[in-house]
Amino acid sequence: MVTFSSAYDWSVFLTIDSLLLFTLSILFRRKLYRRLFFFTTYLVISMITDVAWRWTTLTTAYYLRMAFYYYWTVEFLLTILRLLAFAEVSRRILRVYPTVFAAGSWILTAAAAILLSWTAYPAVHSVRHIWPRIVVANQRIGLMQAVLVLALLTIGAYYRIQIPSLYRLILVGIGVFASIQVVNNELLLRQSIVPYSIPDYMNRASMVVSTIIWTYAVWRWSGAPESQPELISQVQYEKLSPHIHDKMRDLNDKLAKLLGKA
Repeated sequence: MVTFSSAYDWSVFLTIDSLLLFTLSILFRRKLYRRLFFFTTYLVISMITDVAWRWTTLTTAYYLRMAFYYYWTVEFLLTILRLLAFAEVSRRILRVYPTVFAAGSWILTAAAAILLSWTAYPAVHSVRHIWPRIVVANQRIGLMQAVLVLALLTIGAYYRIQIPSLYRLILVGIGVFASIQVVNNELLLRQSIVPYSIPDYMNRASMVVSTIIWTYAVWRWSGAPESQPELISQVQYEKLSPHIHDKMRDLNDKLAKLLGKA
């Protein structure tokens, strides 16, 4: 007898792996794996491990302790790869804006360092109970991804950076997945999820949503060239330069007066 849970399992499995296979075929055909190495690696490992886990659930190995270790090791690896994919995309977005790249890199690195320290702290103080700490670390790295994606998009909006649609949707997919995971884990208060519960269904649905976003991004925008920032013409530069110089000089004079040096 087909139950809702089994139908849901197979629907999620077939949907995700079909979309991943289609997305990877485009990435390799257009040689985008050279530009998006970590993102491509994440998709490849995600599909392989998903098939392996599906096979495990159909055998007696599913009830062994090693299955638990395998599942959370894979989840932790995929979380790290998503973080690396975020860093890869962020670098490609910001590198064409040298000034913004310096400021944005500092902000993102500082935020990542603080969140990473918060993530590593429980594991350092509980070496004997490493597996529960890996579960907690996986959840906290997910929160880190949501925060970093939001920070990068905020930087882009503040400096009016033209983010290519492909990169923007990859970031949105990462952010959506991480955000649903954070909410699903009740803001990190839940360390385990009961199988076939509402949080469990949400957990798997979040991957479906993100995979759909990534598939659309690669299918629709992978052929578009990377956009470069628009530069003003020499005539416009010569026209605006004296005004900018006067504004900066006025600002310097006002600062000097405030400091009592005028």
